[in-house]
Parts: sequence; structure tokens; C-alpha cells
Amino acid sequence: MYSCPSNSKVWSHLLPPIFIKDHCFPSKYIMATSRFFNMPPFASTWNKSKVSLQRVNITSNAIQKTVRFSVINCSLKINHTQPALNDEIRVPSVIKEMENEEITSPSVAGRLVKGGPVFQQNVSVRSFEIDSEYKMSTKAIMNYLQEASLNYAKKLGLTIDTRFGITPGMRKMDLVWVFRGMHIEVDRYPCWGEVVQILHWTCASGRTGVRFDWTINDINTGETLVRASCLAVMMNKNTRKTCKLPEEVKDEIKAYLREDVEPIVEAFKYSCPQTEAMDHIKTGLTPGWNDLDVNYHVNNAKYLDWILESTPDSIRDRHELWKMNFEYRKECLKDDVIQSLSRVVPSNEKNRDIEVEHVLRLESGHQVLRARTVWRTYSHSCRG
Repeated sequence: MYSCPSNSKVWSHLLPPIFIKDHCFPSKYIMATSRFFNMPPFASTWNKSKVSLQRVNITSNAIQKTVRFSVINCSLKINHTQPALNDEIRVPSVIKEMENEEITSPSVAGRLVKGGPVFQQNVSVRSFEIDSEYKMSTKAIMNYLQEASLNYAKKLGLTIDTRFGITPGMRKMDLVWVFRGMHIEVDRYPCWGEVVQILHWTCASGRTGVRFDWTINDINTGETLVRASCLAVMMNKNTRKTCKLPEEVKDEIKAYLREDVEPIVEAFKYSCPQTEAMDHIKTGLTPGWNDLDVNYHVNNAKYLDWILESTPDSIRDRHELWKMNFEYRKECLKDDVIQSLSRVVPSNEKNRDIEVEHVLRLESGHQVLRARTVWRTYSHSCRG
């Protein structure tokens, strides 16, 4: 929603994705959604702005592996924060290459940076995407990551008709993308009404899959809020089995795949969960029609709802999700009945973080998901 004086006109499709002061545009202030703004009387008075990327180094802080973006005098600056434990800068080269690059403001549907290696999209946190603390829910974050991937494929011209992310070669061979693993770290949850910027790029991952990377950044301060990485592989729609990446599909997407970029967030290693030791169990969980995606299997974000069903209330009530590591083992269909099992991992350390291991399985015993989550005490409140 937008609010503005009654004598102003609003052209929502012209709104820039970042906060830009009046020396860049005729209007006094321009902000994205959920802000007050004054607009010029005629659309013809607008000029396209160009934002130059510049590098700036800052001192390290307690949070490792962050990429920060800030807007100062119409200059988008990349702040590289070094890890606290070593000198390695955990900033993908695809982001470094954006330095000193002149780019135009993206539309609401997102845009390509440097001709394709990076996709950029801006979103506003809406009321139906928040939890009881007025923060964007973790499930909403997962959905936005997937949305950015689909919009990226559409911008590249790799999506045909209404088929999400399906290239011509994939359609010919009845192939679809499926997630095998998802790794997410949330440094800070966006609050209701905040505008955030999603950056997304893809990388080659061996001979069988493609890795997707994302960051979600505060559009005003440039603070990196969320980092995520996942592995996607091909699945045949008829056999429901995964397969190697065909050469024809490789040729369609290879121009946009990076070979030299490390994951923006790495999966933390853990042992295989022992289901017999799990003492928090929820049974009889079933998907609804609204939980199915366009391939008629359960959306990957729904699995998060199910693992929370067996997470102890004492953890959910006093803590927030910090890190999530998902290993998708088997697709889940509409008529499947799920059991959710969880166990709090014992720890001798005196820190306040809590680790929980999870398993989702069918009533037949076949595992659908293995997961491990890390919880921390509430870092901030959005209640004001």
C-alpha cells in the first residue's frame, strides 16, 4: 500500500527500489512501499537514475560471512565484512564483480545485473507474511527465495509458457527442478513494512546439479539479513526419479552458471539422526491443496511447518530460528501422511544456542526430510 498527498499522482511501476534523495530525482523523497512520499506532477519529469557500485571495507563484527549494501549519495556500496576467526573474505566473486558497475533501478518484478550473472528483486514485508512478533516468518523467507529463482529464469528467457523454470530442453524430456538440500542463516528477521532487496545467482555443482545462492539485504542500511544456498537437481516427471543434468539443458543455462563461486553459506556438518532416540513426535500430518506446487508435490517450505510441529514449545516460545539445514530425501504427495520427529541435541557448551535434529517420514517409515536447526534467544523485537 502507498500513502501520499491527495493532490499527487502515484505511478507504482516507476518507484525505485532504494531510498534516493532529491538530488537524484525531482521528488523530495522517494521510498518503496509502506512509506510516505511526494511525487512529481507529471511522469515525464522523471529521468532514469544510474547507481554506481563501489567497494568499501569495514571492520569485522560478531556475525561472520556478511555482504552489506548501503546507499550514500546515490552510490550503492558493497561492504565486505570479514569472518571473525580468520582473514578469508567470504564474498562471492560474482558480487565483487558488481563493483563500479553502473546499473539502472530494477522494476518490481526484478532485473538482471551485468547482463545476467546476478538477479535483483525488491519486496516489502506484508502483514500476512509475519509471525506473532511482527517479523517476516521463516516460511515467507523460503517462499521469496524460490520466487526469486523463478523470476530469474523468466528474466533470462529460460521459462516457456507458464511452466516455472522449465527450459525447452527440459520440457522435451519431461524434466523439472527439485531441491536436494537447503541451507539458510538468518542474521536478522525483517520487520513488517520493511523493504528488502534479494540478490540471487546460480552456480554449477558437479555434473548433476545446480547451486542457487541468495542474500536478503536491508534496502536502507545495506545490512545483510539472510544468506541461503541450495542444491537443485533434475527429476523426471514420469518416473519421479532424479537424473543427471542433460547436455542439452546444460547448453541452455551454461552462460548463466558460475564455476568459481563458493556457497554464500555452507551446510554445517552433523551425524545422521537416530530416529529411535527422538522423543518429540507428532503424527497424522497431512498436506492440503494449498501446500502443493505446480508439480503436484508438497512445496519445500511446507516441510518447515511440519518440523516445527514436533519442536518443543519451550524452544519455540523463547527462541527464534537462526540456522536451518534441510536434506530432502523423498518427495511428498497430496495423500501422504507424515510423522514429525525431533530431538534436542545435548551440548556441554555454555552458550545459549540450541540445536535440534528433525526427521519427517511417511507412515511406511520412508524418510522424506532430514533437518537440523539452530535456535537462539530473540535478537530483536519488531513490536516497536
